[in-house]
Amino acid sequence: MGGFGIRSAFDIGRKTLRSQLAGLNVTGNNIANVNTDGYSRQEVTLKPDITIATTEGVFGTGVALDGVRRIRDQLVDRQVRTEMQTKGQNEALERVLNQIETTINEPSETGLRILISEFFDNWADLANDPENTTMRFNLREQASVMVDAFHQIDKQLRILSDDIHFELDRAVDRANALIENIANLNNKILTLEGGSKGTANDLRDQRDRDLDELSTMMDIYAFEKENGVVEVASPARTLVTANFPTTMELQVTNTDGNLRTTILDANDGEEMIINNGKINGLMQARNEIVPYYRERFDELAYNLITRVNNIHKIGVGIQGNANEIPYDNDFFTGTDATSMEISQEILADENAIAAARKVITEQDDGTVLVSGAPGDNRIALEIAELKQERVLSNGTQSLIDYLNSVVSEVGMGAKEAHDNVVNHESLINQFQNLRDSTSGVSLDEEFISLTKFQRGFQAGARVIATVNDLFETLINM
Repeated sequence: MGGFGIRSAFDIGRKTLRSQLAGLNVTGNNIANVNTDGYSRQEVTLKPDITIATTEGVFGTGVALDGVRRIRDQLVDRQVRTEMQTKGQNEALERVLNQIETTINEPSETGLRILISEFFDNWADLANDPENTTMRFNLREQASVMVDAFHQIDKQLRILSDDIHFELDRAVDRANALIENIANLNNKILTLEGGSKGTANDLRDQRDRDLDELSTMMDIYAFEKENGVVEVASPARTLVTANFPTTMELQVTNTDGNLRTTILDANDGEEMIINNGKINGLMQARNEIVPYYRERFDELAYNLITRVNNIHKIGVGIQGNANEIPYDNDFFTGTDATSMEISQEILADENAIAAARKVITEQDDGTVLVSGAPGDNRIALEIAELKQERVLSNGTQSLIDYLNSVVSEVGMGAKEAHDNVVNHESLINQFQNLRDSTSGVSLDEEFISLTKFQRGFQAGARVIATVNDLFETLINM
């Protein structure tokens, strides 16, 4: 290359104007996006242009634009996404457990605990006046209200399970859409960055927003390769390779009447392993938590049915003809909260409710009569005493104690999930503040940059003006 001269001086001034104007454009773009969610601050990167050697010495040729880079800390991004995963899971668990609390409706004046207590209190009232038909009617009506409460709780838990499945289906669809978006953005970023300097900053911001949202759904790990493509993986499974996404799908299996939801890779049918995030929280709620509490209420109903029937069947009610008294007189039918009902005999006639023990008498002709002594209240008393008797949890809890423990367990689970949400929200805020301090737009800093590039532009213009004066002087010589 030849030596330096007027032309090279003009060229240096031109490059100065161009580079400072680029800086002004980038700074203005930052200011414009100060309130844009997920926007990462950008800065123009400049470098000295090529150096030339002449007979007079070695000279620089001005400044060169090296592109526009995005300010982002990938380590902080990973920390934010890790906390988002756990927060997403606990938010799902908290919401489900709160719904279970609402379904149980305890403590409440109309809750199952009060209804069970009043059921046994009605037996105590009957024991005080075992021949009173009104007492028997009241007992049957109270039992009917209690049975309806069992049915309602079980029905609401089944509805909740269906609702969770619907929400889980939507969450998987959203995760699939995010995975596909990330794969498409990989392709666009690779195309744009392959033919230009710098990075496709807006597309990268969009991809990071998708990764953030995906991390609330499930546990993921994102790794950026040298060519700018991000590969995304979940435990034991790759979700995004270059621009090829994985699609997930739900599968429901029925094992002995128990519905279980699993997530499969639609490409090969293999089960996906998801250990965190909203999807895992919903899976846990659908497959474990709701079935667990249904089993607890089934156990409570089964023990109530069995304990009352074991006593009631050895008693008799008030009937005109002793020959009409059934030998086995169950109060309830069914074995769980769903099938629990009052027996048809008692529904047809409240006098079939047993308060007295059976008296079996064999007549001279061999006829066996089953009757009860008038005023006998031993059966009613025994059933009334079940209210306090410890018949559950290896003889450590009464029926009401057992229900109270279930209610307490739900409440503690909901509180634990809520506390976890609050704790992880605090950590996310801390990491987000750290992210914003690096990637966020500070108007004070941008105003300083504006002044800096303005001064640089003015200086470049002065260089050109000065060189122009020199050129005119040269012409006029």
